Amino acid sequence: MQTLLLALRQPLAIAVLLAAIFTGLTVANWMLPLGIVVYSLVVFLALRDPALAQQSARSAAFARLTSPTFRTMIATIDRAQRDIEHSAAQTAGPLANLLQSIDSQTRELVHQAHELARKGQVIEGYLSAVNYRQIQDQINHIDSQIARTSDSYTIQQLQETRMALVDRQSNAQALETYIGRINAQLQNINANLENVLAETVRLRTADAVSVNSTSNDVAMRLNALNSDMDAFQRVLDTALVQSGVQSV
Repeated sequence: MQTLLLALRQPLAIAVLLAAIFTGLTVANWMLPLGIVVYSLVVFLALRDPALAQQSARSAAFARLTSPTFRTMIATIDRAQRDIEHSAAQTAGPLANLLQSIDSQTRELVHQAHELARKGQVIEGYLSAVNYRQIQDQINHIDSQIARTSDSYTIQQLQETRMALVDRQSNAQALETYIGRINAQLQNINANLENVLAETVRLRTADAVSVNSTSNDVAMRLNALNSDMDAFQRVLDTALVQSGVQSV
């Protein structure tokens, strides 16, 4: 449904529809249904565009972000990627192919950023319900119970409870660290996208030798960053599982 709404609101589709209405009302009645047919065709072709589907998925993912921190970061990253896409679309010839390749890598990077923000929001929500003082008070209370108890079975049960509380405490502290890492990764992505935007603008005025050299450097940096993100996502997923946090 989101993709259909985007397709219906495409600038070309809107222009065709307005032209159909105008000509149908002022020139000839038969031009209105013809224009609507053309409008439907434009919408149909837009629905088959992978870029539109990706934009729809990104919009839906952004709508699910409720954390002010992560919404702000992702909005900035999305804006940078759109600027890169616009810059790449203004080129033609061999350079256009190079920039389209770079644009494709930035879209993958933005997808990674959305995934990171989603997981960051899950962690943020989990940590908001963790009361460190309460957990420590419970641990202290159990320590007092153990000190006062002589029954071996009771001591075993209390020790297991204490271990579970300590694990929860350490897992929460680890997730606090990952929140910081996620924020740092998102800032790194945004900084790299800003650099890529500057490079694409410079490439449009560079000579052929500089274009090949610079575009290769940009592609390598993006590829390395995407690889780093893949590795970080796997580590983060493992940490979420170990902490019992549901990443949905």
